[in-house]
Amino acid sequence: MEFIKAEIAKPNPKSTINSYRSFGYNLSTAISDIIDNSISANANEIRLEYKWNGQNSFISICDNGIGMNQSELVLAMTPGSKDPEEERSEKDLGRFGMGLKTASFSQCKRLTCITKKEGYATIKRCWDIDYINAENEWQLIDYVSENSFLEKIENQKSGTLVLWEKLDRIVGNAEVNNESVKNAFYHEMINVKHHLSLVFHKFIESKRIKIYFQNEEIKPYNPFLLNLNPRPEMGQPETFGNVEITYFILPHMSEIGKVDYENSGGSLGWFNEQGFYIYRGDRLLVAGDWLGLEKKRDYSKLARISVNFTNENDFNWHLDIKKSTANPPIEIRRELSRIAKIAIMKSAKIYNWRGQKPNPEPGERKFEPLWTDEKTREGIKKYKINRKHPIINSLLAENNKLAGKALKLLEDNVPIELILSNQNEDPAFHELEKQTEIPSQSLIDLAVELYKINVSQGVPKELAQQQIMSSTPFNLYPLINEHLK
Repeated sequence: MEFIKAEIAKPNPKSTINSYRSFGYNLSTAISDIIDNSISANANEIRLEYKWNGQNSFISICDNGIGMNQSELVLAMTPGSKDPEEERSEKDLGRFGMGLKTASFSQCKRLTCITKKEGYATIKRCWDIDYINAENEWQLIDYVSENSFLEKIENQKSGTLVLWEKLDRIVGNAEVNNESVKNAFYHEMINVKHHLSLVFHKFIESKRIKIYFQNEEIKPYNPFLLNLNPRPEMGQPETFGNVEITYFILPHMSEIGKVDYENSGGSLGWFNEQGFYIYRGDRLLVAGDWLGLEKKRDYSKLARISVNFTNENDFNWHLDIKKSTANPPIEIRRELSRIAKIAIMKSAKIYNWRGQKPNPEPGERKFEPLWTDEKTREGIKKYKINRKHPIINSLLAENNKLAGKALKLLEDNVPIELILSNQNEDPAFHELEKQTEIPSQSLIDLAVELYKINVSQGVPKELAQQQIMSSTPFNLYPLINEHLK
């Protein structure tokens, strides 16, 4: 193609480097991208430190990985330094050769990288956007703002420190005494801590890495809550090529108690954390999303599905630079949809019918709930008291017109808005109510009284027992049957 060459079109340094600042990172995803590089460099200890000092605040990520020599450092600081189509090692969490730069520039205007490879001297290179804008050149500088950062790496056998300064996207030009910006800065850093505990939980759990947050070791947050008692139900893992899919069904909230319920909800709560968890080489990409295959519903919030693929599948999954989105290929979507339906069905069974028998087994008497629902012609859901329930049936059998009117009044005035308001404010209002195994004396007395009435009306004793024990709430307490003699 020699004969059709024209001009060399070099991108403008000022406009290009500023465009790198708009890839859509937030602080948590940007720091996660830097930690990816540390893991790829075989680090097993990563330290995140930060300091509030107004516009002179900083964030640093230091690791004990293999480090780099000068040519490797310059290459790492060069945008697009790796071919995305290049085959990567299994442990490599990178892909585009852009993460260090785009993640850093999204949060700061000065990126300094200090590194030391075993057998080499400690070296440093810095990108300063203000300097590039002034010079209009892709000019790396040999600079670090404080020697204390340099000393941290010099004291190690090997490793790398990434330093962010001029945090204009986080603190701007705030003065040191600006309490509102200071509090926002600290709040964002706490969000980072929670994010890292989730994104890298498999690495932390398997002791492949330790991440320190201001010298405090981060504990892993496993979204499948395997530490709960009772433990979640775990489906049989299914493998499709290099993709492994496993579903988990959490126990009902009432089974784990209020403290565990509050401590295990994660940053978003049980409702928002349902769905798929997409991992790439054990590194979490997407958390709690049904990927358009299902909708988030109350009855499906006990279902969580782990999907783990290798970096060989990056292009099939349309991995983006931020490593925060991934779209499964069509053939995998079919399997995900199938497994999602299984998990949701299991969640709904626990959530909607806790302690009840909605569908009788062959030969069993039909279950009689106290409440039923039906849809009007206008498509509106109405809740009705079941007239076939033995207690209600006995009440109405006395031709008590006032009782019938009272039931209708109750049905027309179910406090749905109040229930929904309480549920949205705090699901624990309803969901933490635990079913006891022993019935109250008043419930036993009611069952016995109903049994005697039925028998006195000529109903066979065995049938009278069946009618009572197949209705709410007596069916929850088999011990009641011992009193119906």
